[in-house]
Formats: sequence, C-alpha cells, structure tokens
Amino acid sequence: EGHRKLPSGWERVISLKWQREEYWLGDDSGLSTLLMPGISYSYLRSDNSIDPHQGYRLQFDTQVAKEGMLSDANLVHANVLLKGLTTVAQNHRFLGRVQLGGNLTDGYTSIPPSLRFFAGGDQSVRGYDYQKLSPTNSDGDRIGGRYMFAGSVEYQYSIADKWRLATFIDQGNSFNSLDKPDLKTGVGFGVRWVSPVGPLRLDLAHALDDDGGIRLHFSMGPEL
Repeated sequence: EGHRKLPSGWERVISLKWQREEYWLGDDSGLSTLLMPGISYSYLRSDNSIDPHQGYRLQFDTQVAKEGMLSDANLVHANVLLKGLTTVAQNHRFLGRVQLGGNLTDGYTSIPPSLRFFAGGDQSVRGYDYQKLSPTNSDGDRIGGRYMFAGSVEYQYSIADKWRLATFIDQGNSFNSLDKPDLKTGVGFGVRWVSPVGPLRLDLAHALDDDGGIRLHFSMGPEL
C-alpha cells in the first residue's frame, strides 16, 4: 500500500489486496478468491481537527478484480463518501452526509459478504440495527446488495461550551436494482459532548418503516 499527499491537498492511496474468504450467508456458501488492485482519493478541509465549525470531506475509492488473474470473478467495487458541516451564528450547526456504493460484476453470487453492501446502524441509517437493511433470500436471510445509498441531514444547537442538542433524519438502503431502491427513513434526536478526543454522540432514533423500531445509538469521533 502506497500513501501520498498530493500538492493539491488530496491524499492518494494505491493498494494491492489478495483476499481469500470462505463464507456462509443463508443458504449461500462459497470460497472466494480475489486479487484486487485499488486506488483511493480523499480530501479534507476543516477549521479544527477535533471539533470543526466549517468544513467538508470528499472520499472516493475503487477496487477491481479480473477473473483468471488470481481471481474467480470480475469485479469493480466502488465507494463514495461526502460530508459537510457549517455553523451559523455560533450556536446553529448543520451537517450533511451522503454515502454511495456499487458493485459491477457478472457473477454476483460469487462476491463474498465483505464486499456486498448493507445499510443501517450508527454511521448509516439510525433507527435500524447494524447492517439490517439489505435484500433477503427466500428464507428472509439478509444477503447484501449490489448497491447502497445512505444520506443524513442533522441540525445541532449549542446549549453550553461543550454540549449540543441534535435532531436528524437519515435515509438509505442496500438494493440490487437502481430502479427500486426502496429507501428506509429514520428520525430522531440526541445529545453531543465534545470530549478532548472528539465528539461523543448519543441518539434515540425511530425507524419510520416496519423494518425498524426505536433504537439507542452511540458513536464517537470527528464530525468530518
């Protein structure tokens, strides 16, 4: 793996990964072998590394595999992450997040679960359990999707120097057809405390679709 900070401010990572994965997913099982060269670009602009008031993050990465070249499937695996944050009149903060993922392959059943897409959880669609949003087989087992979308809009209000209240709406799912993404929605509220190592987040989220319920979510780390 080679990491380089470019003069433009972008960070580039070039990688080569050999993966051999035996898996059981519902009635589906197999042994996947993939040799995947990959490249990733990321860009972060922020006015503070721990608790920014303005900034954004852009991240793009892709991995490819070619059947017959130490791989048993053709695959293009891609992810996109976009995050933004702005603060208005000191106390009002607005955050946005978009995550996209996709697999292009002629043999999807041979793609292991680690490279399929799932949605739901603290960093995805709150109100749903981790990786609960996914296509299912005839037995109801979640088997992962070809594509994934997750988006979030959040408003925070500062009530003290290190404390904030938050309200949010998340939407997303993983799916196999771009024509029928069937996006699920979660809404909720929470509290934020800015610790010396970054914000700690505690949220109570309600899933608006029958796949979810009311869930408590905890996460930590930079907003961007």
